[in-house]
Amino acid sequence: MRHMPRVVLLVPGLILLAVLPLGCSRTVADQRTGPTNQTTTAATRAKATMAMPNHESMEKQIVIDNFTFDPPEVTIPAGTRVTWLNRDDVPHTATSTAKPRAFDSGALDTDQKYSFTFTSTGVYEYFCAVHPKMTGRITVR
Repeated sequence: MRHMPRVVLLVPGLILLAVLPLGCSRTVADQRTGPTNQTTTAATRAKATMAMPNHESMEKQIVIDNFTFDPPEVTIPAGTRVTWLNRDDVPHTATSTAKPRAFDSGALDTDQKYSFTFTSTGVYEYFCAVHPKMTGRITVR
């Protein structure tokens, strides 16, 4: 009977020894280099954050008013989302001139919006299908 308590005490001790290495994340080599690795990691994260695009700059708005697109010509980086907002009293569209159509808003009533994200570089000519003399151009670089 006395022998059994030793086995019970030995098993929890082995479990504790097996778990301890899991909590240690630094090796002997890491201990020699000290906090430099942590600083480098923080610097790398900071660079990655700075390299990420600003989502606000990746959006552009074109206002439709007084039978014009304002601005009529826009140059944007690929990945930019363009939103057309109709502020006019009559319906308008933002319709690609290319066939097949790269984008087509359909009729936008007053204060309605349409958005399209330009993922490919190129020049995109567009017009209002209701008023074909209304034209615009988007250059994607």
